[in-house]
Parts: sequence; C-alpha cells; structure tokens
Amino acid sequence: MLCRYENRLSGQALELDGFLRRIVAHTAEQLPMAFREIEAAREQGLWTALLLDYELGEWLEPAFSAAGPATEASGRPRLTALVFERAHTVPVWNAPESEDPISLQIRPRIDKRLYLENIARLRASIGRGELYQANYTFPIAVESSATPRDLYRHIAARHPAAHGAYIEDGARSILSFSPELFVSRQGAALTVRPMKGTAPRHADPAQDQRAAQDLLRSEKNRAENLMIVDLLRNDLGRLATPGSVKVTDMFALERYPSVWTLTSTVTAQAPHAGLEDLLRALFPCGSITGAPKIAAMSKIRALETSARGIYCGSVGWLAPNGDCSLNVAIRTIEMTDGRSGIFGVGGGIVHDSQAELEWQECLWKARILETGSASNPDKPQTASTTSQACHGLAEYSVD
Repeated sequence: MLCRYENRLSGQALELDGFLRRIVAHTAEQLPMAFREIEAAREQGLWTALLLDYELGEWLEPAFSAAGPATEASGRPRLTALVFERAHTVPVWNAPESEDPISLQIRPRIDKRLYLENIARLRASIGRGELYQANYTFPIAVESSATPRDLYRHIAARHPAAHGAYIEDGARSILSFSPELFVSRQGAALTVRPMKGTAPRHADPAQDQRAAQDLLRSEKNRAENLMIVDLLRNDLGRLATPGSVKVTDMFALERYPSVWTLTSTVTAQAPHAGLEDLLRALFPCGSITGAPKIAAMSKIRALETSARGIYCGSVGWLAPNGDCSLNVAIRTIEMTDGRSGIFGVGGGIVHDSQAELEWQECLWKARILETGSASNPDKPQTASTTSQACHGLAEYSVD
C-alpha cells in the first residue's frame, strides 16, 4: 500500500506511512458509517488517503437521486479511505534511471462518429434550455510495457503538475498527473481552483504565444470558465460563512508542456465544515460536470457508455487537524490489471461548440501519453501523432 502526493511545481511530495486499515462504501447506505470511521481516524491523530469515484456524487446529492435511477452498480466501492499512522514530506520522484524505452499502446473506447453524434445531442439539449454546459468524456485504453510506478515516474517527470498522485491500492494503481485543485482546506479557509478552457502548445514560440493569447481572449472559453466559477460559488455558499465567498483570481493563464489552460480561484471561510460537509456541498467538481450541475450529471449518465470511476472524481489526503487537499482526477490513469488501464479525456460542451474541434481538444489532452522530450513548460510537446493514435491502436516510446 503506497499513497504519495506530488507537487512537481514546488518539488515536494507528501507520502503516507504505516498503513492501518481500509474504509469503503459499496452502497449509499454505507456512506454514513464510512464518514464516521474517517472522522474517528482523524480524531485519533491519523492520516487518511481519499479515493473518490466520480459516481460517488450520485450518492451525495439527494436531488440527483430524485432525477432518475443511478448508474448501475459495478461492485467496486465509490468511496475508499486508506488510514495511515503518519505522513512525511519528501522530494518528488525522479524519472527512472533505466534507459530502456517504455512503450504505450493507446486506443479510444468510443467511435468518433458516436462522439460527434453525442455532441449534437448535447447542443440540442442546451438549445432547449435544459442546461448551459455539459462536460462530455470518453475512456482511452492504455497498455504499458512498464510497471505502474515506472510509468508514473516517466510521465510525471515530463508533465509537471501541482496536484499529482501515485496510489497503490491492492490490485489497482492510480497515476494522477492532475493540474487542477478540487478543494483545499487550511484551518477555516477553503480554496477551489476550477480549470476550464484549453488550447494546445506549439513548438514555434510565436505560434505558441498566439495560442495562449487567443485562449485568454476567447469569449467561448471565458464564458465556460465563468459559468463554472458561478456554480462553485453557489456550492461553496451552501456551507461557508455568509459573505465570505470571494473570487480572488479570474481567467489566469497557466502553461503546461502540452496545453495552455484558464483557471480561476474562489475562496471561502467554513470553520465548522467537516469532510462530509465539504463533499456533500461540492462533489463532484463543477468543472467536470457542467451547469446546472444536476441536469448536466443526468445528461452525462445518459450519454456516456461506461462509468468514469476515479477519472473526474478525486484523489487526496485528510490530515489529523482537518486540513485536506483534493485534486480533480483528470489526466489520470487507473491501472487495474497489471499494466493495463484506462485514461479518460473530455471537455465542456456549450451551444456554440463545434464537434470536430471538441474532438481535437480531447486529443490535445491525450498528448500527456505521447513520447517527447519536454520536461518543463518552456518545451511544449507537439501533437503530430496523437490524432493518428486516437483513431486506432498506436505504440509510443517514452524515452
């Protein structure tokens, strides 16, 4: 059992040590007991690793249950909490020293035609006023020649992110390279930092800067970002001290090796809110559902052909003093069969979305699985082979 949370921008990681027990919820009825056990562990001075499937949100929000039948149960828990004795701050991992290349085979588990048809269905729903935005996703099957730990170290070293995590939980491993914060708590202060709006990086510096500025000025992407900020302000208002919810940064441009993104930051004060309160008010993050949240989640359930699992859920930790940090589990691989796994991609759909461009945006986001020498945001990766790879089975070398 290994739980490690890496901030590649600071160079520091938090690693939990001294595994004690596993808390799970396989059904909605088991949730209250699971939360009580998590709180009891915290009061005993213990640390808890949290693995929250996206579908956990169906159990946390009564209004969603009223909207229709839940996603069919898969037999896996939607909430997993791993309890540890202590935590240590350590340096982030280096890339593996082996010079042998790692091959990755990737294959989208959706036909492009179906993807385009579903975008048209979403635009029609938005046109009818049923929702304003929906985040539509699909899975990519991944086969690796390397162990999950080595694969994580390879990719993490080339795609530095502030909210990465590597988890070994029995038969599964979670490799998260997430740049997006779901929620953090320090004392009474809560912070959320939704990411909405993406553009590809380019090897040519002038073209790369134009892409960044075009994203920053894009009415479509700014509107998407603003909708999610308003949604999260509303969610925070459910548990925050009245008048304490504030937008402290809007439309900040962030740079990563394969994409540019827009993020915004919202803060609030919630001195009496525990973990269960946070999750019932906020989970899942609005940036990966859409708005209004319940309507968007219902549409996601109707159109997506498989459960998201940990993808678009959250990976994070809870400290004995109640502080916590949870990511949005995007850019995340879940390995469940040795060296086989699933990597999800998706994007926010609004009425003026163009289906082909949305498909291409998903391919940009899958570039994290590419070969390439980029190891910092000043060396953008190119996307010349990603589109080809996502139309069939392709092999890449991570060197």
